[in-house]
Amino acid sequence: MPRINVFITVDTEHSIGGAFKDRNLKPVGNEKRIWGKVGDKSFGIPLMMDIADRYGIRLTFFVEVLNKYYFGEDETKKVCEYILNRGHDVQLHLHPNYLNFTLNNPLEKTYSDQIGTYSLEKQIELIKEGVEILMQNGVPRPIAFRAGCFGANEETLRALKAVGVLIDSSYNKTYLGDTCLLDNKGINDLTYLNEIWEFPITNFVESTKVRSKRFKPLDINGVSFQEMKYVLNQGKIKGPKHITILLHSFSFIKPYDVQYNKVKPRWHVIKRFEKLCKYLKDNSDSFEVRTFGSINEKELTQMSLNSLHIFPRVPAKFSLMRGLQQLKDNLF
Repeated sequence: MPRINVFITVDTEHSIGGAFKDRNLKPVGNEKRIWGKVGDKSFGIPLMMDIADRYGIRLTFFVEVLNKYYFGEDETKKVCEYILNRGHDVQLHLHPNYLNFTLNNPLEKTYSDQIGTYSLEKQIELIKEGVEILMQNGVPRPIAFRAGCFGANEETLRALKAVGVLIDSSYNKTYLGDTCLLDNKGINDLTYLNEIWEFPITNFVESTKVRSKRFKPLDINGVSFQEMKYVLNQGKIKGPKHITILLHSFSFIKPYDVQYNKVKPRWHVIKRFEKLCKYLKDNSDSFEVRTFGSINEKELTQMSLNSLHIFPRVPAKFSLMRGLQQLKDNLF
């Protein structure tokens, strides 16, 4: 029986930091949002790699590049070089709202943050620009893309095809009808969508007595280790067979204000990630952690034959335990 493919992905990005509401505020850059500096320690992508490396796991970093319109090109260059020097994977992430900093008054917010709101021609232009920026920073030609806010639409897939990007990972069931503008096809596994290979963020069904059922993505900040473990094991039995897990470069820190002036480590999330990596290592006979950059087109076709679009229903007790942990985190 083939092993379950697991992709641990990190959206690696800055923050507008409230600058679109208050002209006195400035976007938050590498130090807090990507390196995750708290005092003299880093709780951002360096710590994620430290943990992953201990278990022989390679991560895929979706690096946002349009921030150059505020920060210049050096911020992204440093991030790309660091990830590549650590032996991990870099793919493309875009937040078009940074185009507002090309305006005389960025507070006008002329440019949307959802790439799917742009014309096909403009989307092709933005994706092509993003690919070129990564390659200028020493990244092998990216083959995978994720839209900021999961804000892709059907035209985004056509634009990716036109630019020669093989993989999209913007589909997120939880965000359909909100920021994710793709059609609701109910997918939860690798599929061929508009001539692009789609790896959706893996979702499960949460059902408790205090709330009607809802979909939850495998986001390290929003689900417990027990929930992730349950979904992984359901993959062996029923599916899905290709599981995509989401982190952000700032997942390990808790900010107390939009400018990240006061932050603290999210120790329970750090421990959760460590448990996940250890579990995948200890059960490597059942799970293979992959990067998108390691896949070729021929392999994608073969992988898709195993796809099963199942949304596992996670036992209520795991969701309730996680809810209590989140309540505690919100209070302190």
